[in-house]
Amino acid sequence: MTDSSIGDRQGIREKHFGLDWAPPTFNLGLSPKHIFEAHLRHRKGEKLERTDFPEAMYVFAEGNWKRCGDLFTAGTFYAVKGKLAEVLKNFDLGEGGLIEFPIYEADKTTQLPGPFYLLNFGAIKDSFIPSESKKLYSRRRIEINGYELSATYKLEDDDIAVTAAALGGADLWFERKLEDNIFMSGRLHDAILAAKVKTKFQFAKAQIID
Repeated sequence: MTDSSIGDRQGIREKHFGLDWAPPTFNLGLSPKHIFEAHLRHRKGEKLERTDFPEAMYVFAEGNWKRCGDLFTAGTFYAVKGKLAEVLKNFDLGEGGLIEFPIYEADKTTQLPGPFYLLNFGAIKDSFIPSESKKLYSRRRIEINGYELSATYKLEDDDIAVTAAALGGADLWFERKLEDNIFMSGRLHDAILAAKVKTKFQFAKAQIID
């Protein structure tokens, strides 16, 4: 989740439930408080309600939109389409999953052929081992739970260590004590590569420590 190019100048804008369409500009501006709070929960891997996400999107710069990959953003929330969406449908995404939503042409009426999906996370594991991991820096101490939240930069294979518990459960998840990194199972990784998904992922293999 550290690749800022995903979501940059996509040529699409959003409409949230109960609000007007966002203006046709590349500057996203400030979000209302309830949307910003939902965005923060999304980045932690928490499951959101449908109304937390944008209701719909529209294209205001067609050339930019055509260049978008299979992983993009709906407002400040992750979304998928194409081959990536088809791959994800076959894997365990936890309590969340894929939520189909409409994208319209500039007239905000003519619906584009999709399908397009909001990526609703919903799996958080606690298998990350900070003491065995590299390239970490502390973000803050979460006093209510008594643990320290870490962040990373420019990961390479084996920089991150997890316990064997990571192998169970969802194929796409977040780690409770590691910020802004999405984990996926080896089988999901292999399926994404096999499908030749149109997205530039920054993969790094984690090491499993029993």
